[in-house]
Amino acid sequence: MSEAILRVILIVFSFLIIISFWGFYSSIRPPKIISSFTPRDLNMSYEDVSFKTTDGLTLRGWYIRSARATDKTVVLLHGYPADKGNILPPLAFLQEDCNLLLFDFRYLGESEGSYSTAGAKEIDDLLAAIRFLKNRGVKEVGVWGFSMGGAVALMAIGKAPEIRAVVSDSSYASLAQMALQLFRIPLLNYPMAYLVRFWAYLFLGIDLKDVSPAQSARNATIPILLIHSSADAVIPFSHAKSLQEAMAKNPRAEFWFNEHFAHGQLGSDYRSRVRNFFRKYL
Repeated sequence: MSEAILRVILIVFSFLIIISFWGFYSSIRPPKIISSFTPRDLNMSYEDVSFKTTDGLTLRGWYIRSARATDKTVVLLHGYPADKGNILPPLAFLQEDCNLLLFDFRYLGESEGSYSTAGAKEIDDLLAAIRFLKNRGVKEVGVWGFSMGGAVALMAIGKAPEIRAVVSDSSYASLAQMALQLFRIPLLNYPMAYLVRFWAYLFLGIDLKDVSPAQSARNATIPILLIHSSADAVIPFSHAKSLQEAMAKNPRAEFWFNEHFAHGQLGSDYRSRVRNFFRKYL
């Protein structure tokens, strides 16, 4: 093999190493977003709360009592890399029927943590939130999650019998598949996705193939409302189809797909669909 060919191979390999590590690092440490928006801006009385994860992180959130006396409680999970203030305005209507708990996932918003895992360890964050509610006498909860939050909601179902109903909006089906779609470079996306998986396992002890809402939801029997749009440019619609296939044996799974809305964009029927779902199953 000539020296020139060896040089080209070395350059390509170095490029793969650098770009894949940059993609991995920037994914686990995205710029933090801390919204200035609070429930007070919506004239909602609330309580600043905090609770610990099993690995010792303090997560910070808001507990908002319903406009009427009720035991119904919904946990609202934000996306990546947003925070709790990002999702409150469009979801505030749920306070009419339910108590609400919003919190920042690890590393994001006002919560502690050195990095995000885009859903892998965030499952423990949701479980910590449920323990917090159980200590307040709440025995059953609904969960609404967007994007990463929707994935976490699905993956927590089998780990938390307290979860009685889930709305998962724009979730991915597999984090390994998302890593593959992170690099849109023909032929090189596969080796770079493999390297990202290697970095995640090396530095975080996480195998991306194990982070799979589709696999977690396969045996779920609780009511699930899956929402997605074929116009979503962030999480491709193929993830929604994989999730739908995984839930095929769940008679209480509902699917609301549309063709017009971007990632995070809500349609005119959104409030009524989500409200009626939680009214029916909580």
